[in-house]
Amino acid sequence: MENIRPVISVIVPVYNVEKYLDKCVSSVMAQTFKDIEILLIDDGSKDASGRMCDDYALTDSRIRVIHKENGGLSDARNRGITEARGRYLSFIDGDDYIEPDMLETLYNNLVREDADVAMCGIYSEYANGIKRAYPKDEYLVLNGVQAAGLVLEGDKVSVNAVNKLYKKEVFKDISFPLGKLSEDAFIMVKLLAKVQKAVLDTRPKYFYVHREDSITTSNYKPKDLNVIEAYSENRKFVLENCPQLKKQADFRYFWAHFYVLDKMLNTPGFKRDEDFKYIVRTLRRNYFAILRNPITGRGRKIALTGLMLGSWLYKLIIARHYKSKRRLVG
Repeated sequence: MENIRPVISVIVPVYNVEKYLDKCVSSVMAQTFKDIEILLIDDGSKDASGRMCDDYALTDSRIRVIHKENGGLSDARNRGITEARGRYLSFIDGDDYIEPDMLETLYNNLVREDADVAMCGIYSEYANGIKRAYPKDEYLVLNGVQAAGLVLEGDKVSVNAVNKLYKKEVFKDISFPLGKLSEDAFIMVKLLAKVQKAVLDTRPKYFYVHREDSITTSNYKPKDLNVIEAYSENRKFVLENCPQLKKQADFRYFWAHFYVLDKMLNTPGFKRDEDFKYIVRTLRRNYFAILRNPITGRGRKIALTGLMLGSWLYKLIIARHYKSKRRLVG
C-alpha cells in the first residue's frame, strides 16, 4: 500500500520569484531522497510565480500548491507547518536552491544520531560568484544549548531556518513572528535551546542567493531595527535560561547594532535620526565590553575604535576591511 504520509515535508514560500523559482523547485524535485512532499506556498504573488507553481504540480504528484493572500514570509512558513503531513520539516526559500543530496544527508544524520534537528553548511551566491560560508568540513553532535550557541556565533552555522531538517514536533509551541524582518532570529535560538540533540555537518548543501533587491542587500529602512529587537530578546532569553551563552548573546546583540549601522551609513540620503544616534551611543558606551568579547572579529574592533572618533572613520575602515576579505569562488 502506498505510504500517504511522506517522511519529509519541504516548505517553499513563494512570492514574486519567477526568475528564480524554476531552479529552486527543480532542485527539490531532483532530491536523491524521494519520500517527500513539496509544499509551494504562493503568498499572493503578483508575477507569474503562482501560475508556475500550478504547472509544477501537474508534473510531480508530490507537489501541493497553496494559494493565499499575501501575509509575508513568516505567515507562509506557518501555513506550511500547519499543512505539512511529513514527520520532518525543511524550509527552502523560493529564490534559493539545494544540492541533490541535501535532504538525504540531513535525514541520515538526524536518524543516525537520533537528533531533533540536523543542519548543514551554506554557499552564499552573489552576482559575481559563490562563497562557502564556513571553509572547513566538520561533523558535530550537540545538545540544544550548544547548538544555540553556535547559531549565535554565526560562524559554523547560520541563524537561518533554511539548511536544516527538523522533527515536526519542535514547532509545537513555536511559530515564525508575523510582520517582522529577520524572522528566523526571533525563534531559532529559543527553538534549538529546547531540543535534546542536534547534529551539524558543515559541508555546504544549500545555496543562499543574495539578490540585489533582497533584505540583506537593500538600503536601510526602519524595519531593519527588527534585527536589534530580535537579538535583544535572545540576549534576555539567554540570561534567564542558559547564562553559559552570555558571551555569544552579547556578541550577537552588538553585531545587530553594527549590522543596522552599516546599512544606515551605506544608504544614500540617509538622515542621521534618533535611531542612528541611539545605535552609535550604545556601541560607544559598550566599547570595552565589545573589545573584550573573544568572538568579535579584529576588523570590527578596529572599526569600533574608529567610531569613537567619528562615524566617517568607522565607515571608511569597514569599507576597506570587508572589501579586502570578500574573495569569491566559482
